[in-house]
Amino acid sequence: MRAAAYTPAWGPPGARVPGPDEDPFTLAATVAERATSGGRLPPSLTVDLLAEGPGPSDGMFGSLLGTRVVLQCLGSGSDQLRTAVAAGSAGADPRLVIAVDVAGPGDGGAVALFFDSRGEGPPPPPLPPPAGTGPESAVRLAHRWFRESGSSDLDRWVGDWTPSSAPGPTPPSVAPPAPSVSQGAYLPRPRYEEGLPGRWRFLAERCGHCGVTRFPPRGRCRSCGRSDRQEAVPLPLDGGTVVAVTVIGPGGQPTEFDPQVEASGSYGVALVEVAPGIRATLQLTDVVPGEIRVGDRVGTRLRRLYAIDGEWRYGRKAVPFVPGPGRTVAPADRA
Repeated sequence: MRAAAYTPAWGPPGARVPGPDEDPFTLAATVAERATSGGRLPPSLTVDLLAEGPGPSDGMFGSLLGTRVVLQCLGSGSDQLRTAVAAGSAGADPRLVIAVDVAGPGDGGAVALFFDSRGEGPPPPPLPPPAGTGPESAVRLAHRWFRESGSSDLDRWVGDWTPSSAPGPTPPSVAPPAPSVSQGAYLPRPRYEEGLPGRWRFLAERCGHCGVTRFPPRGRCRSCGRSDRQEAVPLPLDGGTVVAVTVIGPGGQPTEFDPQVEASGSYGVALVEVAPGIRATLQLTDVVPGEIRVGDRVGTRLRRLYAIDGEWRYGRKAVPFVPGPGRTVAPADRA
């Protein structure tokens, strides 16, 4: 089993809350990537999602992880986590258990447990008994599990298991998408979904004829024009270098970002070299505009981009790079 945790950077001590571009899906996405990095994913993966309210679709998780996902939405309490852990420990098939707590105090955020069924490494420690202090969320139980197990194996327990107690900024609010409203450069849902493997998982495309690598993938080589023998190449999700950066002030943003600018003001955009010769333009998040400079290294996270047709569209944004066990590993490390 490999376990991962994520705690948002926003809010006062003891009450961490998601930022304006975070929601249950982005929290789940961050820990899912952390937990499955380094593991070979099967053609089909069962995902148990422990969260309040309606969850994302199995297709969204499938686009994120690059495999077919069978999604089961469960409750968010400690009993559901105990049941899911028991099923994952006893099952012969890989299983991903994700718990999300959007506004939980202290240990709020998300955790993920990946049971890869290969039997490698030591078995997971037993879950601790009930706390005896009333209802306990799955996320809080998982954090208590980590603390009380005395685990120091950071290859199995990655991420924010010991979140900082330093106060964070209060996130500005961004209104939910209005029903049936399209803004800016309209992108139909089928076209948006078609580009998710490249945009969400940083999959480039290498031409088997001329050897040129392109990002994002287009299905046809821009160099030789061939559409056959185009090979998917995973790029690192973290560790890219900023080669150019700018700040978009009020009035300079595309219209689909109007609600964001009205709520939180200017935002930064960086041109990031994610691999030698391959660059991506990414909005900066979790930083004050101007804090990230040319030459800095950044990581990426899946976050909300903008609302269109009454729903959120998601994409990768750049965040300050944190090396070590808490980082998201490149998809190539799964092979």
